[in-house]
Amino acid sequence: MGLLKLNAAWIALVAMILSIAIACGSSLENQIVFVSTIDGDEEIYLLDPDNGDIFPLTNNTSKDFNPKLSPDGNHVVYLANESGQAEINLVDIKEEAITRLTHNVGDDQYPQWSPGGERIAYTSLQDDNPEVYLMSAEGGQGTRVTSNTSDDRVGDWSPDGEWLVFFRAANDPEKGLWLRNPDGVNLVQLTSESDSQPDWSPDGKHIAFVRVDGQSTDIYIVTKLKNGTWQDETELTRLTQHPEADLSPAWSPDSKNIAFVSFRDGNGEIYIMKDDGSSQRRLTSNGADDLSPVWSPDGKRMAFVSYIYGPGEIIIMAADGGDQLRMTNNDAEDHSPDW
Repeated sequence: MGLLKLNAAWIALVAMILSIAIACGSSLENQIVFVSTIDGDEEIYLLDPDNGDIFPLTNNTSKDFNPKLSPDGNHVVYLANESGQAEINLVDIKEEAITRLTHNVGDDQYPQWSPGGERIAYTSLQDDNPEVYLMSAEGGQGTRVTSNTSDDRVGDWSPDGEWLVFFRAANDPEKGLWLRNPDGVNLVQLTSESDSQPDWSPDGKHIAFVRVDGQSTDIYIVTKLKNGTWQDETELTRLTQHPEADLSPAWSPDSKNIAFVSFRDGNGEIYIMKDDGSSQRRLTSNGADDLSPVWSPDGKRMAFVSYIYGPGEIIIMAADGGDQLRMTNNDAEDHSPDW
């Protein structure tokens, strides 16, 4: 469905439609959230990938960005700079209510839902340097999980909720991927290079990540050994090896495949490969960047951002690259999908 310039009356109308759809039992489990500048600044929107309906979740003069759907699909956390710095907000989709979760001096960044949806991990600069924090999904005082002079950036949760993986900046003497129990114990260093973008496989066995080594940017996985734990020795495997950058790894729900972005064709395209790096195959093919792949919960489709039409648009396709369908159609920037 093409998006028109949204005014207050239109926003009220689509909000009413959303309320009716929810009341009639429409499922929120198969929705995509994304960011659009269609009304002049960044706002959060909800997209139904089956019929193309799009609904605004925020409408204000602040910058709203980095949305993440809760595991049950009923809530969205996102960042807003309404207070003058980045804070974490929560949208209750069914109740059409927005709650500010953090009230800190210093930006809060990268909110990540726990697997059960009860807690949110995030990075906060309230202590002058980035540290990993944890809070209830209802908000309240955050608990500091890391405490050092390094820049710690939260990455992902383990599927069982037992670990948080975070990474330290490339110029840090203790750079690399690290694990921390959410209760703040059992600190484990997994890697010691310029590593970022960790993504935990749904089966809990692997963590895919991006390593920058000189002029090379490639995708690796670190694997827990059979019958071992993450505190024991692990195995490191390089999955891509190309002069141009490979980044943004995203595991399929069955943990058998990884979608990623590669610039080996002169621009960003969406690729897919097996969990061992084999069978690398290009899914998109055009002269513009295709970025930010995310899988549908059933693993049958992906959403991504394409610049083939000029500004970013949200596209969905089958997991094999077929049936590509443009979901947004406007002259604004649409980006940051989460499914």
